[in-house]
Amino acid sequence: MERLILGSAPRNIYRTSIMLDRVYTIFDKRRRPLRNHVYLAFPEHDIAFARIAEAAFHTLAPVLHHLAGTEFCGTFTDRSAKATEISDRSLFHGNVELLTARELKRRHPDMKIVAWVQDPLHRLAYCYEKIIMNELPLPSYYQESYFDKSMSPEDFVSHVASISDLEADNLFRSQTAALTYKGALTADIILLLEHFEQSLDTFLAAGSLKFRPSPSFTYRALDYVSPGTLRSFEDEGLFHKLRRRYKADYELFYAQAAVLA
Repeated sequence: MERLILGSAPRNIYRTSIMLDRVYTIFDKRRRPLRNHVYLAFPEHDIAFARIAEAAFHTLAPVLHHLAGTEFCGTFTDRSAKATEISDRSLFHGNVELLTARELKRRHPDMKIVAWVQDPLHRLAYCYEKIIMNELPLPSYYQESYFDKSMSPEDFVSHVASISDLEADNLFRSQTAALTYKGALTADIILLLEHFEQSLDTFLAAGSLKFRPSPSFTYRALDYVSPGTLRSFEDEGLFHKLRRRYKADYELFYAQAAVLA
């Protein structure tokens, strides 16, 4: 039996390493100016959403549009690149602020922060398909970081494991690092994407929303990653490397669920 991890996040459980406590260099801020802008603040509802798992962000698009006061133009099942681009663009025309943790704490010190986390295996498999298997050229960051379109899943995981969270792109930076500010977790509520229905009920309650989705509004890993890629990432040797790279995520967010499974 699995149990949803809910409630107030333990703010002092995780202490970052010296590397993650360092301030980002001026060069890095210029190269990736929006890297730390992971919080979507919705002032009208006094709630912020931490955008750290892209699958969660896209799945929850109808709810986020509702929070922003904008119209969701897509469908619950349309997850094409064009549909998500239109959705993302229209969302930021609403009452929403894209902020860093520092900006969020300064502008909205009492705002409730909700984070949806995703199993690192599914999250990295999604990154592999989006970056490596995509027909488009590698984004500049991945070119500069020596990724290659010919990489196998094992090569990809090994290379990701060699890159620290300080240097990692948001698609594969650990969720613990993304949610850590001044040595403590920012989120008041942490929800598991894999427990979608229960997590959604908690999210809607936290935002005092009366939003009622259709039955087709749900999450499945296979909606974002092909069966073949998922099987490759579930290989025992590969998963061992992945688990070491994301040890903090598994221990902080998934340890309880694993024990109770």
